This record gives sequence, structure tokens and C-alpha cells, in this order.
Amino acid sequence: MTAADLLAMIKKQPIGFACGVICVICAALLYFRSSTIDEYRAENETKSAEATKILGNVRNSEKLPVQVAEIQALSKELDSRLIRASQLAANLQYFYKLEAETEVKLLDVRQGILPKGGKTLYTGIPFTVSVQGSFKQVLAFLQKLENGPHFCHFTTVNFGKSVASAEASKAGADTTGTTLSLNLELLGGP
Repeated sequence: MTAADLLAMIKKQPIGFACGVICVICAALLYFRSSTIDEYRAENETKSAEATKILGNVRNSEKLPVQVAEIQALSKELDSRLIRASQLAANLQYFYKLEAETEVKLLDVRQGILPKGGKTLYTGIPFTVSVQGSFKQVLAFLQKLENGPHFCHFTTVNFGKSVASAEASKAGADTTGTTLSLNLELLGGP
């Protein structure tokens, strides 16, 4: 077969010859680029995972302004329920107010020293409290502490029986009562 015969054959079947040339070129490209297929596959998987994550973030961000407003409102509420360690008079006034509401006798109330450590946003401010009254009054005081405006954590709670003074027994009043000694922490800031 000579070049003239080959040229005549190409002119007779131009589409078939063009397809054959294209197939040979594609096979050569596939052979030489086969090593990069794994790289492209890994890159495709990475980009697909990233796209899925972005689409999820877009879906979740639809309610983001409402959620931010809700979190800000809850944060303001939390800040209003905190006490400040430096405001000793206001902190003790809280216990005196509870004393008046529940009609117990406040025997002792002391704010403890903050534990040494790093600066944190919230810390438990320790208090030692002793009250005396009827069992019902003491429980009312304890319940007001639990359900009050400040977050409270009891570390120790001790109940005891107390005997009233001799003057109360002469007057014919009930001479038994209950004492309550508490060590507690109120959530606050430094």
C-alpha cells in the first residue's frame, strides 16, 4: 500500500478515518493521563463534601436571626440573675429580704471568699447562712432560695432542733423550732 492508495482510501471514507484518528488520540490521552484520575477523584470527593457542608449551613442559617435574638434575650436574662461578688451589701440584702418574706430569724449570714484561680466569666460565690424558725418557715426559706431569682447550689444543708428562750416558754408559746445551717453558692461574676 502506497501513500497514494492511502490518500485515496481517506478520501473515500473521510468520516471513518476521522473517527479512527480521534479514537487513537483519546486512547493515548487516557493512557498518559490515567495517573491523574485518582487525584481528580479525591478532589471531587473533597469538593462534594465541602459543598454538602455549605448547603447544610445555608439550610440551617434560615432561622439564624431568630436564634441569635433568642440567645441574646436569654443572655440578658442570665445576666439579670447573676450576683456580683463585689456588691456585698446587695448580696446580703437578698437574704434579709428572704428572712422578711418567710418570717424566719436569720442567725448568721456571711459571704465567703472567692476561690483563687483564673478569671472566669461565671463563678460560684460562697455564702454561709443560718436561720431559725418553725419547720414550715425554714422549709419556705429553703424553697425561696431554690426557686429564687438567683441560681443557687447547696453544698451542705444541716437541719437541727432548737429550743426557744425561757421567756417564750413562760408565755406559753411553742418552744421548739428548727434551725437550718447552709453552705451554698450563688452564681455570679467576680
